Parts: sequence; structure tokens; C-alpha cells
Amino acid sequence: MSAQSENMPVMRSAALFAADAILAVLLGALMVFSALRPAAHVWTGPVWLRLVIAVVSAAAVGTRRLAPLSSLSVAVLSSIVAWTLGFERDSFLTVALVLYVVAASRPPRRAGLLLAGSVATTAVAYLVAVPPSAIHPSPTWWQVLGVAATPIAIEAVGWALGLAVYRQRSYVEAVRTQAAQEVRAQTELAARSAAEERLRIARELHDVVAHAMSVITVQAGVARYIDDALPARTSAALATIESTGRQALRDMRQLLGVLRAEGEQVASSPAPALADLDELVEGLRAAGTSVELRVGGEVRQLPEGLELSAYRIVQEALTNVVKHAATDRARVDLRYEPRELAIEIVDDGAGARAGMSGSGHGLVGMRERAALHGGSLEAGPLPVRGYRVAARLPVAAPLEVVPA
Repeated sequence: MSAQSENMPVMRSAALFAADAILAVLLGALMVFSALRPAAHVWTGPVWLRLVIAVVSAAAVGTRRLAPLSSLSVAVLSSIVAWTLGFERDSFLTVALVLYVVAASRPPRRAGLLLAGSVATTAVAYLVAVPPSAIHPSPTWWQVLGVAATPIAIEAVGWALGLAVYRQRSYVEAVRTQAAQEVRAQTELAARSAAEERLRIARELHDVVAHAMSVITVQAGVARYIDDALPARTSAALATIESTGRQALRDMRQLLGVLRAEGEQVASSPAPALADLDELVEGLRAAGTSVELRVGGEVRQLPEGLELSAYRIVQEALTNVVKHAATDRARVDLRYEPRELAIEIVDDGAGARAGMSGSGHGLVGMRERAALHGGSLEAGPLPVRGYRVAARLPVAAPLEVVPA
């Protein structure tokens, strides 16, 4: 996290405290004006007392974020005294402004109880300090309720606005928490998918290397006994090749055998290669998906592991076309270049779709296979319609045999 991000909450708090200070000054000025011009029908008291109450009421608003409950208590008591001294309705604003912060920072049930207590206290005190008879010579019941409703309405508005802010903050926090959980789940899923794909690649490479080493050891063994006239040193070298190959093969089977799932057997058939793409394409065509296979460049035999990875990339991309593309047409382009093998799979389906995002199992596996050979893989929707998967796999230059 950057220093700017860390300072944002501090700057926001400072701005809120500054706004409260400005609001307290404005409210204090209004209260001082009311203190100098009290209502004529109540006991007004000395001027200094009215000014002190005005300052205390403004201070309750200025400190409402530091100590909301204490500020609420001070606001309610100062409002009762202010009404007694003839401040009319200005002191209601103090309680309403503090109730806003209380409702915005406390659970709704607790904030509701504080609202009820504040309203009951201030309404009764207002009826005592400013009785309806002082305003209406013969007040009716609705006039009495009207007088009591004045503090209730003003304070309830402040509380309701605070409650709306609390619910909005709770919603935003819930969304943020859910988003963080989804990101964490996606990260864990991607890591697990990558680990599973690496295990699968390791198992397949085990089969490929095991096959090659088996050929080496068999050929070395045959060379030792095919001709008794071999020189002693050549025979010893072949014997070393044979024993080393057998030992390496045995060790590799012991170490990598644990990567196989329980009950999984070693494949008896050869690992698939690019020559098997015709069979893969024919199978998809028989299933109803028309796949066009194009091959360009100088077709040649590539390393067995690279051909296996290239085959799996094409296979997985075509599988995603069948599952997610909502189309029955696709194209596979293979191009044998001097130093790399270029692969491109394109369809005219739905474009961006489920299962083909960067965190999906299929793309994780294809990227792992491309990275295994030092290559790269790109995948994404086309500008108008369709989806494209493109991989480039470097091909090692063949070894040159130097004549003796």
C-alpha cells in the first residue's frame, strides 16, 4: 500500500473535524443571536448565562465525532436549559446534529434507543419550559401535540440521516468484504489449478522421459552384446550408459511416481503429438464442431515434450470452444518457423465468456505448458466477435554432428 493510500483516512478525518469546527462556529453565532433576543413569554435569565449555554451547545457539535455519547448528553441538557432561557427552536439543531453522528456510528438498535431517550427528554422538557398555554390561551389537544412535535421532528430528521449513512457504510463494507473474499477465492483457485496442472505436466513428462530413457538403455544393452569384437573401452562406455540409464530411470520412477493420483496407471500408449491433431479434429467434426486445421512452414519432428505441450494447448482451446463459445466453427493454425512453433486457435463464438477468463482452469494449464518451454500464450476476445488463443513455443536448434 502506498503512503498516499495510508494517509487518505487521516486526511478524511481531519476534513470532518474541520467541517465540525466550522459548523460549531456557525451554530454558535446563531445561538448567540438567539441568546441576545430571547422569547418574551419565558424567563430569560441573565445575559451571561445565555451566552454560556450558547457556547456549550456549539461545543457539543464541535466534539460530536470525538465523544458522540458525551456530546449527546451535553446537547440534551444544554437544550433544556436553552429552552428555559427562551432560545426558541435553535437549540433543537444541536441535538439533531449530534444525533446524526450517533446514528451514523452506532448500530441501529442502540441508536434508536438513544433517539427515543433524547426525544422523550427534550419533548417533556420543552412542554414544561414552553407550555402551550404560553402560546395559545386555550390550547386544544392537537396544538399541544404540535408544540411537542417540534423537537421530535427536528431530532428525528438528524437521526434518520445518520441512519441512512450507517446503512450505506455497512453496505459498502459488506460489498468490500465480499469482493475481498472473492479475490482470495479466485487466487486460491488459480494457485490450486496451477499446482494441479503442474502435477499433470510432471506426470506426462515422466512418461515422455521414461520412454526415451528406456530406448537409450535398451540400445546400449544391445550394442554391448551385438558384436563381441567391440573394443574394451567402447564396451565399458556402453556398459556405463546402460547402468546409469537404468539407475536414473529407476530413481525417476520412484521420485515422480508419487505425483500420480491414487490408482492411476502409467499410460501404455505413446504420448500424443502434433501428428495426432488430425484425429482430434476428426473427432470434433463427428461431434458437430467444424474445425479447420492449417499447417504452414517446414513441417518437422520436434522434441517429444514440446509436441505434447503443443497438442495439449490445441486440445484445451478446442475443448473450451465446444463448452463455452456457442458456435460450431473454429480454426487451428500451426506454423513451423525456424526458431519457434506458432499456434493460433480462433472461433467466431460469444467472445468473452465464462471458463475462458485469466483465472480459469483451461488457460492456467495452457500458460503453464507454454512457460514450461520458455514460450508465451495470449488469450482474449476478438474486437467484434469470437475468441483467440495464440501461443509461441521456442524450438531448440538441432544438434549438429561434427565429423571426426
